[in-house]
Amino acid sequence: MPQWHGWEKSAYEASLATCQRFADRIAEIYREGDIIWVNDYHLMLLPKLIRELLPEAHIGFFLHIPFPSSEIFRCLHVRRELLEGMLGADVVGLQTFSYKRHFVHTVKRVLGLEGSPSGLVLQDGRHVVVGQYAMGLDPTGVEEKWSNASVGELIEFLNEKYAGKYLLVGRDKLDHVKGVRQKLLGYEAFLNENPEFVSKTVLIQIALTTAEHNELQVQVMDVVNRINSKFGTIEHQPVVFFHKDIPYSHYLALLSTADAMVITSLRDGMNLTSHEFVLCQREKNSPLILSEFVGTYGAFNGGALCVNPMDTKAISRAIYDALTMNPEEKQYRWNLLHRQVLTNSAASFVSSF
Repeated sequence: MPQWHGWEKSAYEASLATCQRFADRIAEIYREGDIIWVNDYHLMLLPKLIRELLPEAHIGFFLHIPFPSSEIFRCLHVRRELLEGMLGADVVGLQTFSYKRHFVHTVKRVLGLEGSPSGLVLQDGRHVVVGQYAMGLDPTGVEEKWSNASVGELIEFLNEKYAGKYLLVGRDKLDHVKGVRQKLLGYEAFLNENPEFVSKTVLIQIALTTAEHNELQVQVMDVVNRINSKFGTIEHQPVVFFHKDIPYSHYLALLSTADAMVITSLRDGMNLTSHEFVLCQREKNSPLILSEFVGTYGAFNGGALCVNPMDTKAISRAIYDALTMNPEEKQYRWNLLHRQVLTNSAASFVSSF
């Protein structure tokens, strides 16, 4: 169930006031023929406010996070306001078909509007297109940074430091939906079930600081400490945990050195970290372990090893499968992933929207 914080009138009013300032400024600088593109959940109220000031403007809205099912969204006390805000746009974009389906179904149930999976008809007769548009990276930009000499030096350093080890890598925000704790529990199960890997497997987890809860950090560190206490020695540390970000060159080198990347989000958008990993694996073709609740799952299905992040044993099995996979299957899966990363690029996203 969603966490209930009561009627937060001041928070809603502050959000509305902020969006109104955006709308007023946009109206000041708008010129006929301009296309206005509003991005993400912070500004869900904005398209309607712009429409009120500029009735003939071309407005698009894109949501960069998952849109929940109507059973969840209908719990919000400002559900009508948020939906009406988004429907001020001519085009509402979401990342996957399921998110689009959730949005259309929610609008029908809450606002009583007619429509189809491709669009909705408002009470004033205006038609709003609802589409799915996969986010992506700039592959050329990432590969240019990857080709930098400093990245190559770091790759050599990591290969030497972890010679003879299997290296698992993760990089997530330390909040509840990113599933860092679930990943660690799955890794712990893997070590328990496969003692032959205990002394030669390392998980390097980058946990980005957020404004979220110290309680979660304690829960995560409890698992980290338990794994290192049970399986670690003076010579070997099974989990290397960084509660901070690292320089981008170090990050690319880490992705390039990894024997597998593990993403166990409980709910997520496209998660472009997975795209970066694929681009950095041109030489090793290491497997990607991916939560089925990530937006990328649909496009990557068949290339990634997909898991339910709530299933600890499934994560354990996926880690084992990744580390024992034969080179032919690795290359086959990587080719599938790489094709999707190139197809669903940042350029294709902008042109399709």
